[in-house]
Amino acid sequence: MELIYFISGVLSVGVIYGVRLLRTIKSSHAELLARHQSQSNISSIRNADLDDQLDGLKLLIGDIQSKMEKDQYKNLSELNKKNEELSGLISKVQSDLKESNKVFNKNVVDAFNRISQLNQNLSKLGQDPNLVSKY
Repeated sequence: MELIYFISGVLSVGVIYGVRLLRTIKSSHAELLARHQSQSNISSIRNADLDDQLDGLKLLIGDIQSKMEKDQYKNLSELNKKNEELSGLISKVQSDLKESNKVFNKNVVDAFNRISQLNQNLSKLGQDPNLVSKY
């Protein structure tokens, strides 16, 4: 009989200890679930705010890109016009240089011809006996 009282006492202490342990675990589990729910709510609110900010940034980036493309095309058209003007000026300068080069070469050839003619005339004058005797 004493053995039964001892076993029932041990079992009742074990059951009471187990029930108290389960209650503390249940309360801590409920507390953790509440904290998790709170963190989840905060995270979803922050996520929604970040999504809104991200959408705003996407719109801003889209506006900037469209403005850059417009500016780029505008600048490209201006650059193309200036490029065409410069090409025209360069071709004109090249043709003027070709003409100037031809005139310069002709003048140089004429000058060399005159110099050679003068040298020939001087050598003829130097060989002329009548002219040498007069001077």
